[in-house]
Amino acid sequence: MPELMREPVGQLSIDRRRRGDRNATLKHKLVLGVISAMLGALLQGCAAGKTPSQGETSLANAAKDVTIPLAAGKRNNPLPETDEVVSQGQEVFLGSCAQCHGADARGDANLGRNMTPPAMDLSSAHVQHWNDAELFWIIQNGVRLTGMPAWKSSISDNDTWKLARFIHKLPRPDTAPATTPVPSQTQAVVSAQDKYTLKIPNGLAFSEFRGYESWPVIAISHNGGAVAAILGNPVMINAYKARIPGNGKPFPDGAKMAKVHWNAKVDAGQPGAPTVPGTQHDVDLMVKDSKRFADSGGWGYGVFEYEPASGKFRLGNLGDKPPQGNDAKCGFACHTAVKAKDYVFTAYGPR
Repeated sequence: MPELMREPVGQLSIDRRRRGDRNATLKHKLVLGVISAMLGALLQGCAAGKTPSQGETSLANAAKDVTIPLAAGKRNNPLPETDEVVSQGQEVFLGSCAQCHGADARGDANLGRNMTPPAMDLSSAHVQHWNDAELFWIIQNGVRLTGMPAWKSSISDNDTWKLARFIHKLPRPDTAPATTPVPSQTQAVVSAQDKYTLKIPNGLAFSEFRGYESWPVIAISHNGGAVAAILGNPVMINAYKARIPGNGKPFPDGAKMAKVHWNAKVDAGQPGAPTVPGTQHDVDLMVKDSKRFADSGGWGYGVFEYEPASGKFRLGNLGDKPPQGNDAKCGFACHTAVKAKDYVFTAYGPR
């Protein structure tokens, strides 16, 4: 064969690799097309009130696999696999993902269960076989023909990598869950968010205060730019009526308080232009459990910030004013000033 017609061995190898990549990409697209068509046909007959068949669920999961571009899974997570990063990932999860996947990430939330197909159990083998980069792509871009939305405009790249670290640290289904079991999801949804799925890592869960909105008022307050209503559960109210803590006795275990803050505003339309509640700011929570919170005076504390623009709650953090740590003791330092009153500032208002 003439020399000019021969192809250099190195170039031939490169061309073969290129053809292989093109063939793999084409195969990837063809498989995606077939699965999408089959899934679309199946889901036409799957009403929201029906439980998806195993075939429908399997196809939906397969669609997630082939949707991920080949190159997307080759990236490296730039964040270290530390407890701090995992904890921050959990905070992102509880604020954005728990309403569908449940507080324990196993898909056991009312909204997620009623999706077609249902929201995935993130501790499952199918999810856990994706690497961090593949999880990153799914979170950022979503998956067509499922309820998984694209979070690119809402969750930053950095927070998405944190989420990937958190998901890969979830306990497997055959192990005991590390978090409190998911409560019943019958409470009314607040702006498409079930606030009772929120939980402070190693601390209070919002669900422990289910129904606080109708608790009796202990007192009201106006401090700086905020007004507040301090509410108490029956155990707390009965303790106050028994003259605790004025009689020197501590509040009993099970006593709970919720302090609802609103940004203060002046209502010029009312006589005397009173200061009244404006937009909601946050909810502060306290529960007495002398064994669980022995190292913080027997009380557990939690702060859940409300964001009017989104209509959702989130965990308090160190960027808030005042800053809030992600643990059950976030209010302990402040409340030590009233240790003699069993760490409770608020007196029961006469009525």
